[in-house]
Formats: sequence, C-alpha cells, structure tokens
Amino acid sequence: MLQPQRVFVLASLVACSARASAQFDSAWVTFAPDNTRLVNPGGSPATHVFTDDVEKDMASGDLDRDGWIDLVIVRKERNTTTGAFPNFLLMNENGVLVDQSAQYASAADVPGDLGFLTPTNDRDVVIADLNNDGWLDVVTATTRAAGQPKHISHPRVYMNLGFAGGAWLGLRFENNRIPTFSISPNFCGVAAGDVTGDGFADLYFTNYDGEGPDGSPELYDRLLINDGTGHFTDSGFTRLTQTMLDARFGVSVQIVDMNLDGKLDIVRASGVTGTGPGSVVTVAYNNPSNVGYFPTFMYQAQVGSDGPYHADVGDLNNDNRPDLIFSDRNPDGFRFNTGVDALGRVIWSTLRHYTYVTGADDGIAGTNLIADLDGDGWKDTLHCDYDPDVPGCIRRMHIFHNLGGAPGGSVVLREEAGSAGNPWRGAVGLFANDLIGTFDTAAFDIDNDGDVDLVIGRCTGTFVWLNQQVQGAAVTTFCAGDGSSAACPCGSGALGNGCPSSISPAGARLAGLGTARIAADSLVLRNTLVENGPGLFFQGTGETDVPFGDGKLCAGVGITRLGVVFATGGTAYYPGGFTPSPIHVAGGVQAGDVRVYQVWYRDSAVNFCTSATFNLTNGVRVTWLP
Repeated sequence: MLQPQRVFVLASLVACSARASAQFDSAWVTFAPDNTRLVNPGGSPATHVFTDDVEKDMASGDLDRDGWIDLVIVRKERNTTTGAFPNFLLMNENGVLVDQSAQYASAADVPGDLGFLTPTNDRDVVIADLNNDGWLDVVTATTRAAGQPKHISHPRVYMNLGFAGGAWLGLRFENNRIPTFSISPNFCGVAAGDVTGDGFADLYFTNYDGEGPDGSPELYDRLLINDGTGHFTDSGFTRLTQTMLDARFGVSVQIVDMNLDGKLDIVRASGVTGTGPGSVVTVAYNNPSNVGYFPTFMYQAQVGSDGPYHADVGDLNNDNRPDLIFSDRNPDGFRFNTGVDALGRVIWSTLRHYTYVTGADDGIAGTNLIADLDGDGWKDTLHCDYDPDVPGCIRRMHIFHNLGGAPGGSVVLREEAGSAGNPWRGAVGLFANDLIGTFDTAAFDIDNDGDVDLVIGRCTGTFVWLNQQVQGAAVTTFCAGDGSSAACPCGSGALGNGCPSSISPAGARLAGLGTARIAADSLVLRNTLVENGPGLFFQGTGETDVPFGDGKLCAGVGITRLGVVFATGGTAYYPGGFTPSPIHVAGGVQAGDVRVYQVWYRDSAVNFCTSATFNLTNGVRVTWLP
C-alpha cells in the first residue's frame, strides 16, 4: 500500500488512496487445489505424501521419457538436525503423481540399502543426465550424518537405468559415484553443470560447518569433476581457491553462464561466511582462457542483498541476461544483469525490492525460484518462507507478478492481492493460510495443458495447485499414437504422444505452451523425446489421421511450413533460434481460426519399423483467440 508523506495536501492523499485501492483484484493468474492428483500405485489417495509435515525439497524432470514431468521430493527432520526420512519418487502418469518409490527407486548397489526407501538426511536435490545416455539421473545433498557409513553420510547418486523390454527400469543408488571425503559433509545445496567444457555435467555442493574447536570451517564447498562416465573426483582447491569455497553456511548454488561468454559460472548463496562479514551471494567466473578454472581476478565476493539466505538465477527483464533474486532476512529483492566489465564480470544494478498491493515482507525467508506462471513471457518469482534454523511455521510464501515492460528495462515485481471480499494473496485462489510454512515449491506442467502448475511443500503437507490459464481450453492434442485413434505402424506409444520411434518407445510429444492470442501471441510449440537433429514444424487447416513413415500424418490439409528447428537434448521449440516469427504471423492466422500443428522429425535408425527414417509427433489443435 502506498504510504503518503505528511507534506502531501489532502487532494494528494485522496489520489494516492484511489490508486492503491485500484491495484486490488488484478486476476493475472489463477490456481485451484487438486490433491486427487497425489495417489498410491493402486489409485488410493497418497495420504502419507499430502499430510507429510517434515522438511522437504523438490526437483522435477521427465525421468521415464514419456512426455510427462515427474517429481522427486527429498525429506529430512526439520531444522539443522540429524533426523532422516525416506524420499518420494512421484511418477507423472497421465497428469497424476503416483508414489512409485518402491517400484522404481528402491534398487541399490549397497547390500541392505533400499534407495529412496532408506532414511537419509537430504537437504537438496538436482536432476541431470550425468553420463550422457539421454536419461535423467538424480543427485541428493546429504547433511548431518557424522558417524554414519559413507552411503548414508555422503551425497547419493541415483542412476537412471533406462528402458528395456518395453518398460522403464527406474533408478538405482550407486555408492561409488561420489568420492569419500575426509570428514562427513554437511551439504545444503547442489547444482549440476559442465564447468570443464568436456560435455559432461559436473557437480557443485555448498557446505555449512563452523563446528571445529576454533570455529573454522571443516570441509568447505566441493566441486566434483565428472570423468565422462558419471563418476566424480574431488577437485579440492585446484580449480577454485579456498576463499571461493569458504561457506560457513552455504545454502544454495546454481551453475549458469552469467556473463554470456559460453562458459558456465558458479553462483552461491552463503548464510554466513567464515572470512567475511554477514551473508553473501558470490559469483565465481569460469576462465575462458583456461576452462574449468576460476581465477581470483574475476571473483565477485558479494553481489547479493542486505542479508541473503537463498538465491536463484533467471532473466527477469527479457534482455537474455541472467538476473538474480534473493531471499533475505530483510526485505527480499533482486538485481539486474546490465552487462560485463573489462574483466568479464557482470555489472549489477542497484538492489531492487518487491512491491506489495497490501502488506509487506514478513522477514526471514527460505528457498526461491523463477518461473513464468501466467505464460506472458515475463518470468515471475516465488519466495518460500521457512528458514531451517528459525523454527516455527509462522510466515508465508510470497508470489510476485512480473509486470513486464521494455526488454532490458527495470521491471516491477509485485505481490498481487484480492480485496476484502476475496482476500487471495499472490495469485487468485491461493489464500494466506495456503502459503504458511512453505519449505519449497516445484513449478512445472503437471497435466500437460501448456501452463505451469505448482506443488507446494509445507509444514502441514504437500499440495497440488493446478494453473487455470485459458490456453488449456484453446490448445488441445489429437491424433495420438497411443491406440486411441488410428493405429501406428510400429505399435502404440504413451498417452497423448506420437507413434513410437527408435529414440523413444513412448513416442515424441508436441505441446502448446503460452497463450494463443492474436493481440498477444506467446504460443510456443515444444517438441520433446526426439533425436538431436532437424525437425519440421508445420501447420494445417484440417485434420487427418493416416500412417506416414514410422508415424501418422495428423495435420494433412492446407499445410504451411513454419520452419526447421534442430533439437538439442531431445527437445526443440518453435518459435526459437533462427525461426523467431510468432506462430500466428508465420501461419497467416486470424482470430477465430482453428489450426493444427505437428512436427516431422528425423529418426535415423534404418528399419526401426518401416524403411522410413522419419517419424511425427502427435497433433496439436489450436483455437486462436482475438
């Protein structure tokens, strides 16, 4: 709420009050609760998940490559304690999150260990392909397990076993992927990224200590180097200095190219440092002349806020430069990346703070993340409230709406709110009591309708909130290769996907993300589960459902070529890269038109099924709004 100064005249006070009142009820995005989407394998409610009251952290990714994003939840006793709990593997089965921990995450190479079912003290988790086999693996950051065997006290790597015999084989804990440290680590954050430039993801763990007799750190952070097979060695102080690795209470880390030189840098938030005053967010820049090493002359020892606890990275003002957000003991805030200096370091803007329609920052905060919740192309932010060292579920999560503006400008991020008759906070449908005591939040598309849904992990349980964006009604899939319509040449794939290919027995999937509006076209076509190679995105005015190559032609009437996009990481987007035109422009679409879309992609395996070396996705049907 705007606060008038005493020197304002009465007219100014009235005008100010009117502007503040008009800010209420900006229904920018709407969420609805739906915990029926958390179930056990037999379909019964997964009450142990949605009543779970312990500390939790989450990561999402398509582990079984069926086109539906899955969720991993790691758990521990609240606060900085030794209490351990099993983790959850929630597999997304056609928009329902099924606890398949026992079925797909209980294998291990340590006798007696039961993978996710083994109680561990995990504080963070990351999902990444560690051995470049095309399947995502899982890494957890363990803490407070001194005296326990290595497979309990050290980070745990769960390798994805891939697909065989017509079924996904799940995850297996493999103990020797991580080296043995001289002392038991207290890791609080983990990130994955190729810092050495060899094409394989390395791991960075940020540590918290201060337990020695003299209060000095015992272990420091650790950068682990991938040998190309998904096994890791400790780089010690050879790539980053002891000062760079000093984190008295390291809480989060990201591996991102901050200065846009093509090399990945390391951004770390530390609640307290051993050698400097207060809390810091640091950036260690990769040396472009000696990739994989981080020189002191490029190191930024403090780019954070007043008392940062957690940081995340993302482009807030659409200038293609990664910005920073901070959860803080004081008001939360953010900084814009405005360019680089002569040494190749980011030049940061002054600290900005969030704005509020009503209320204010409520103090100590926890994890945070950046996600475009309303599909308008401007990334919003979410700040959880639970600090593991400040017991009590008394604060709440804040969701901030990015109001957009000129690319590269100073955008406003505001917590919207409903008025007294409907007092939602942050987003329509979410009330203050729905946000209290939040450990972590996952933002991903649960139901494959093209918008970003939320899973909120709180002191009182885990809760699913579905995004109610309009494009769910305007964008639908059809002509799937799952047996629901005409048969595929090579058998059936997964629900809603295209026909099976040599790359994916589940078939490739085409989805429409964003809003299909002529006046504000943010629609993006996302093609997943394909070979890394060319794919033709095309539009049709009418629908077909006939065999073509190893797949089916779904958009076979009035075809318009949109453009060829080369997939990387099994994924391609249109618009994107060298095909930047908005879809309605490239396709010559008017309001009210119904158009269908598909991707014709390369599948180079000879005689996978037919003699063809190409396949197609499912179709996407779009009703274009004004």
